[in-house]
Amino acid sequence: MFEQIIKTIEFEPILINKSLGSWIWDTEGKKYLDCESGMWCLNLGHNHPRVIQAAKNQLDEIIHRNKSFLTPITLETADVILKFMPTSFDRITFLNSGSEAMEFAISFAKKVTKQEKILSLHDSYLGAYGKAKESSYTSLDQLELKIPYPVCYDENCDCLESTRSAIDSVLDGIIPEIACFVLEPVMVSGGVFKPCSQFIQYICDKIQSNGGLVVVDEVTTGLGRTGKKFGYEHLGINPDVVVLGKALGNGYPISAIITSSEHESKCSSSELYYAQSHQLDPLGAAVAKEVVKIFEEDSIIERNQSVILELDQFFKSLNYSFIGEVRSVGMIFALKLKDYENINTVELVVKLKNELLAEGVLVGYNIGKGLLRLLPPLTMNAEEIQFLKEKMRNVFCNI
Repeated sequence: MFEQIIKTIEFEPILINKSLGSWIWDTEGKKYLDCESGMWCLNLGHNHPRVIQAAKNQLDEIIHRNKSFLTPITLETADVILKFMPTSFDRITFLNSGSEAMEFAISFAKKVTKQEKILSLHDSYLGAYGKAKESSYTSLDQLELKIPYPVCYDENCDCLESTRSAIDSVLDGIIPEIACFVLEPVMVSGGVFKPCSQFIQYICDKIQSNGGLVVVDEVTTGLGRTGKKFGYEHLGINPDVVVLGKALGNGYPISAIITSSEHESKCSSSELYYAQSHQLDPLGAAVAKEVVKIFEEDSIIERNQSVILELDQFFKSLNYSFIGEVRSVGMIFALKLKDYENINTVELVVKLKNELLAEGVLVGYNIGKGLLRLLPPLTMNAEEIQFLKEKMRNVFCNI
C-alpha cells in the first residue's frame, strides 16, 4: 500500500480526503476526531472558514513574487503579528517551516554575537536538520551543551538552589563563546515536560549578561497551545528572538522569525542576506494575518481555558494500572504508559493508539518514550470532548 511514496515514516493504513473543525474523514467515509491537530498545526481546527476565505481572496490577487519585491499584505501581516506579541519586537520575516525558521534564527544569533556555541535543554526538539537538529535530543552532537533540567510547575520551588552548581559547571569557561540559548518552553516531542521557571530565568540571565541571545522555539507552543499566547510567558523571560510556525498558518506552511532592530543592526548586509523562493510570499502572509485576527477577535485563548481545565481533570481522573503518569501544559497532554500484565510498554502504546483509531479517535504517540500524546484543536467543543472521553474509556476498560 502506498508503494509510490518514499517511506520516510510509517503511514497509517487509511487515506484521508476531507476535514472540518476537529474532524477528518477517510475515503470510506469514516469520521475521526483529530486530537493531534494535523501535525500540531491546526489550533483553530481544520478548514477554518475565515482562513480559507482569506486564502481564496489572496489567490485572486497575487500568491508569489520575486524576492526583491514586497507586497502590502506582507507589511500588514508583519504589523499585526508584532502588535500581537506580549513583549516588544520590531523586526520580522516569514519563511515556510519551523525547522527552516529555527535554522535561520540560530544562524542569525551566531552572526549577531560573532560566537558559535549553541546551548539547549536535553529533551528539546528544535528542527529536522542543520544546527537545530544538532541541538535536539534526536542527535548525539554537542552533548555537553544539552543540559539537564528540573521539571517543575511551582513558582516557589527550590529547584534552582539544587541545580545552580550544575548549570555553572556547564557554562563556566565557555559562556563567552555561546551564541544563543535555544529554548523550547515545553519539550513536546521530548516527552511533554515543562522546565522550572527559576532554572530557565537563571540560565537566560547568565547568557544575556554575557552577550548571548535567548532564542525561543514557539513553533509548537505558540498561539495559545500552552494556555497563553506564547510558552515563554510561563517562564518569565524576555527572549531576543522568537520563532513561530505550525499554528501561524493553521495548516498552511508559513513560519516567522521575530526579533529587534537592535540585534539586526549588529549584522552587515552580507551577513543578513538570505534568499529562499517563498520567503515573504503574500499568500502565506494573508493566511497568517487572518489567523492572528481570529485569535484576537474571537478571544480564542480566553475561551479555551475551560476546555483546558476539563480535559486536564479528565486525564488525571483516568485510574488504570497501565497509566504511570499524566503530563499536561495547556492543550498539550501526554499519558506515560508502563508494562501491564503480559503487555510491555511498546506493545501497549501501539495497541492503544490502534484501538483508539479504530474507535474514531486519532492520537499521537512516542514508542521510545512510552507516550500517548494529544494536542487537540483549541476550538474543541463540548460534544467533541464528550466523544473523546467515551471512546478513551471504552478502549482503556477493555485492555
